Amino acid sequence: MQPTQTYTLTDRASPAAAQGEAHIDASLRLVFDGTPTLDTSGTIRIFRKMDDALVDVIKLSGETDELGYPGQAAVRKVNTKPISISGNVVTIKPHTGKLAYGTEYYVAIANGVFNGTTLGGTPFVGIGKLGNWSFTTRASAPSGPDLVVGTDAGSDFATVQGALNFLMQGVDKATPATVTIRNGSYNELLYLRGKDNVTLRGESRDGTVLQYTNYDTLNPGTGASQAPGTSAAAAGGRAVMLVETSDMLVLDTLTLRNTTLRAANISAQAETLYFNNDNGRLVARDSAFYSEQDTLNLKGWSWFYHTLVAGNVDFIWGGSRAALFEESEIRSVGDTTSASSGGYILQARVPNATDKGYVFLNSRLTHGPGPGPAHGDVPNGATYLARSSGSASVWDNIAFINCLMDSHIASVGWAGAGVNGQPAPNPAVANAASGWREYGSTDLSGTPLNLATRIGGYQLSPTDVAAGFATRAQIFAAYNNGAGWNP
Repeated sequence: MQPTQTYTLTDRASPAAAQGEAHIDASLRLVFDGTPTLDTSGTIRIFRKMDDALVDVIKLSGETDELGYPGQAAVRKVNTKPISISGNVVTIKPHTGKLAYGTEYYVAIANGVFNGTTLGGTPFVGIGKLGNWSFTTRASAPSGPDLVVGTDAGSDFATVQGALNFLMQGVDKATPATVTIRNGSYNELLYLRGKDNVTLRGESRDGTVLQYTNYDTLNPGTGASQAPGTSAAAAGGRAVMLVETSDMLVLDTLTLRNTTLRAANISAQAETLYFNNDNGRLVARDSAFYSEQDTLNLKGWSWFYHTLVAGNVDFIWGGSRAALFEESEIRSVGDTTSASSGGYILQARVPNATDKGYVFLNSRLTHGPGPGPAHGDVPNGATYLARSSGSASVWDNIAFINCLMDSHIASVGWAGAGVNGQPAPNPAVANAASGWREYGSTDLSGTPLNLATRIGGYQLSPTDVAAGFATRAQIFAAYNNGAGWNP
């Protein structure tokens, strides 16, 4: 039985009552007169209007979603929180792939789901078919392969994942495709698998924000795809964006943010991006990546150019073959759980001793306040360039070439064996080809640092740099079994 109360929904509901041309991936929003409270029981349901067929049920807690298109062989299954309340605005995210083109739907909310407020002056006691919160989706899918994401009528999808689903399902793997994302905050988890040559391009770096609060306690592990429709636990992982078996992904002029704050009651491992393709290539230009812990988890080959990467604990890590950060800012931020900690920038787990690993060329190491409420900056000398996983099966291959480093970097540089209880790196003694390496480091004003205070690293010579680190082509020379890549 559905509630029968009616309301004045003008400027209160999105999609608007009786709206046509609604996006099939749009979130539902209600603007109440005051801040509602969310109960623990009841559901939100979407029905097809022509025959009252139930197409989606959204629970108040314990929800999961399968990111990907209907019928995809491998999806990203994640635990989600589909209902959010910000002031007097409630946002409800339906499950992926539930709505069809050219179809009219209506929304029903059980009495008691949202309490303690009014809607258009009427006490809210739920809404049903008689409440007339109905809308009709767009008549047909876009033609592609180039798409626009935004909330306005001129866009193809309301969510970035909606656009990715379309590309994965309907566009040839090798065909280049660009998704233009208009300014706005897009609160969603993302998944790309098996589609090459995709460019996600924002309208502006700071204005186009893709974000979610995802963390290891909510979605354990780094993440992987799984078969759809199974009762198995969600394995989609703690990153905002998971990428698998996709080559030449370009992230251009946007912000990707994991909004998790480190706290004692959760596991704060919270990637912004997990690029999980040992043979794939990733390009990030004029973009920003934020989290506190494990911001970037990288495999394969990646080039970050004019980017900002922020975090405080192992916030660049993983099994990269070669990851070049060129003319970028690497910002250590205050730790929400500790005013004295400066954290560790890197934890490399490079697959082979001869892999270039993580290379920072002509970049800046800076610091700033953390994302937590009123949290302070990183203390001087509190941040280490890297620490090791302590495994003999992976390599700690990192090189800083001609980088500017602020006062937050510890004089010893590296957190070697025994520093804060850390294990020894692999190799234990670095050399020009492998391990922790550095050349030409200065302070932010360009004054050379005294690298004699470094412990555990190897000081590269000008000859070493000229032979292996001077150009992008040198750093990516081993790509595709030596064919090379020069982005």
